[in-house]
Amino acid sequence: MTLRVPSKKLFISIGIAVVVCVVLLGGSIGNLIHNKREMHKLTRRQALLDKQYVELQQQLDLLQQQDKATLETLARTQYNMAGENEIEFRFQTK
Repeated sequence: MTLRVPSKKLFISIGIAVVVCVVLLGGSIGNLIHNKREMHKLTRRQALLDKQYVELQQQLDLLQQQDKATLETLARTQYNMAGENEIEFRFQTK
């Protein structure tokens, strides 16, 4: 029984096939890695935005439960708003 040694042509053919696969699929693999990273980044961003949305929704619910006088005080102190036909005076302190 004799062992047959693969021919040089077979090695060259396999080498060429490997090179062609790497060239054709190399860009796809790079794109896949890039897309995975982008997806991970967007997922983290979405989680942050979801958290902010919940916080803002809770603030809105609290504001809607408050009476008109409390809302007016909040608007005047935090947002420097004035009522209709009112003039706001600001004084600088030293």
